Amino acid sequence: MSISLFPFDHRASLAAQRKLFRLCFPENEGSPIVTDDHYFWKFHSFPSETNSFEYGLSEGSELLGYYAAIPYRYKMGGTEYTAGMVCDVMTHPEARGKGLFTKIGFFATDDLQKSGIHFTTGYPIRPEVIPGHIKVGWKILFDLPMYMRFLKSNASLAEKKLGWLAPLANTAFAGYNLLLTKRISSHATINTLTREQFLELPDYESFFKTWSAARVNVLLKSKIFLSWRTGAPGTTYQFTTVRKNNQLSALVITRKTILQNVPCLAVLDWMVLPDAEECQGALHQTLYNLSKKLGVEALVTMMNPSYARETQLFSNGFIRSPFKFSLIVKKLDPHVEDEKLQPEKNWSLMWVDSDDL
Repeated sequence: MSISLFPFDHRASLAAQRKLFRLCFPENEGSPIVTDDHYFWKFHSFPSETNSFEYGLSEGSELLGYYAAIPYRYKMGGTEYTAGMVCDVMTHPEARGKGLFTKIGFFATDDLQKSGIHFTTGYPIRPEVIPGHIKVGWKILFDLPMYMRFLKSNASLAEKKLGWLAPLANTAFAGYNLLLTKRISSHATINTLTREQFLELPDYESFFKTWSAARVNVLLKSKIFLSWRTGAPGTTYQFTTVRKNNQLSALVITRKTILQNVPCLAVLDWMVLPDAEECQGALHQTLYNLSKKLGVEALVTMMNPSYARETQLFSNGFIRSPFKFSLIVKKLDPHVEDEKLQPEKNWSLMWVDSDDL
């Protein structure tokens, strides 16, 4: 039976794609991520002329592979580029080791290049998928560690059959977090908004213009983009804002979730204007207070190390966890300059740049 590679058409093969997704990512069974609604949100509602690029690989009538990219826009050193944010790459568990991942990878990235995509991005956390990307011409640029600040340890210790240690550990965490308590200045107004309240803010776009002007490589996070990014079915996000002199000076986006069986408040995005660095401590204190209110056991984020230092993670109780993502890219347009694309210090990458959480 011969292998077929083709642009994927959900109108003919959505049920097969959803079946393949469940086989490849069984940890998501029972969550909104496996639903048709989530698929249509991710691949058919992105706010651009082309919502997404999708590719399939089949043997006979059976779908054995799937590859997709969403066209994220970046500003890099003053020039705008379109990046194909690659996600939901799948090979049927019974067909792995036969070179199918390489075949669909070449087919997809060749088509993305013809479609005007300047480079692709990916954020794998499983090391076993990286060699397949390398064969297709991707490069690992740098690690994106996960950082955590613990409030409690009930779930993490129970996972290790050490739940009896939780009261002692929780007392230690409480004392440590007390030492980190920050005073929130009366000159700053801090609010935690719903998604709907955020979308009504009149000054977000001017805030983002000022913030992004100080960055080298930055995802263009318009209000329309963030409306899409935080609009997945079954999700709820919080938008914490800081205002100085009634001007928007900082924004952090969070979502309550469960990671490694630990209830967490995940930080997806963190933006502070250059002249408002004193807001960093107040933001950390506000997120800690929000975590307590939501009853989670840890604050967690993923970002590149330079940005972790800029956002003052370590002085505010975060530690680098053993878990890490990687930023991998494949340059499709030779005009994309390596001196802008490759240095870790040029980026302010977080979960918002991916499709995760």
